[in-house]
Amino acid sequence: MLNLVIVMMLSYLAGSFPTSLILGRLFKNGMDIREHGSGNMGATNSFRVLGWKIGLAVAFIDVFKGFAAAHWITNISVSDSSFSEPVIFMFSTLAVVLGHVFPVFSGFRGGKGFGAAVGAVTSYVPLAAPFCLLVFFITLGFTGYVSVCALTASAALPILYVLITLIQGKILEPVILVFFIFIFLLVAFSVRKRLKLYLKGEAEVFEKARIFRSNRR
Repeated sequence: MLNLVIVMMLSYLAGSFPTSLILGRLFKNGMDIREHGSGNMGATNSFRVLGWKIGLAVAFIDVFKGFAAAHWITNISVSDSSFSEPVIFMFSTLAVVLGHVFPVFSGFRGGKGFGAAVGAVTSYVPLAAPFCLLVFFITLGFTGYVSVCALTASAALPILYVLITLIQGKILEPVILVFFIFIFLLVAFSVRKRLKLYLKGEAEVFEKARIFRSNRR
């Protein structure tokens, strides 16, 4: 039990690393990203406020935080027979995402946790990650709206997990399947307000990313 608590604490601290806040202050004359754009510390607001180079760096580091938690920090509990590997992964992922959303190092004001979740999932189901990203970018090409992309990618995750597991002939872990469905529901809940704005045509979208938009008026 103690090992699992340690894993969760370290995962939370890894998720709390304020990537965009640090890079903004280092490369944008001390800018506090929490005071600009949406006030969100995630990669999307970083692209808008800090530019695409820093935004890309933020996205990469945020994904790495999730990967590090699920791939390395969870090894602390390998000898703890009280919990299975899927359960340890689940709690580590929840902790690193929670750290990203409510970071202790930046006044508990963070991002949406999508990048950290992607990193954790990549560690546990490597083959699912590129397909989820493909769904994400295809959706981005049609909508130009990241919240919709996050929703569709998270919806694809449990389906991809089942397909990949069956194709590989591995045992399907019910805990992981339920957890991935929970992630989808959590994403749906977190973007519900932004989704309403998009459906009303009131949301700010990345027009340059909408490569599949119609040119008809």
